[in-house]
Amino acid sequence: MDNLIIKETNYSPHVSFTIDGDLILKGKSLPEDTAKFYDPILTWAKDCTLEKIHITFHLDYMNSSSANQVSKFLLIVKDNVFIKECIIDWHYETNDEDNLDFGKELETITEFKFNFFEYAEA
Repeated sequence: MDNLIIKETNYSPHVSFTIDGDLILKGKSLPEDTAKFYDPILTWAKDCTLEKIHITFHLDYMNSSSANQVSKFLLIVKDNVFIKECIIDWHYETNDEDNLDFGKELETITEFKFNFFEYAEA
């Protein structure tokens, strides 16, 4: 398993998945071809053999197809037999109730431990 690093663009988030188990998605997620963008991320999750991972979501904005891919990603992580512990830090902007609610919904669906962090608009 190799590190997966994808540079942020105006339409896609920075992705940093390292072999030490730290996974970060940060920025905006509204790529033109969402499935194509998230394919290596989903593949990384399927192929992961780490017992413990720590995921940080700091997505300022995501469109509905990106939200679908994030859900798929977390369900793949949940079904990965190697991963025994997954901690998720979910960052959401003050007053962004939709983002907070989406994180809470994912916490319920996946049964992972989510830490919620509110931040003020920059």
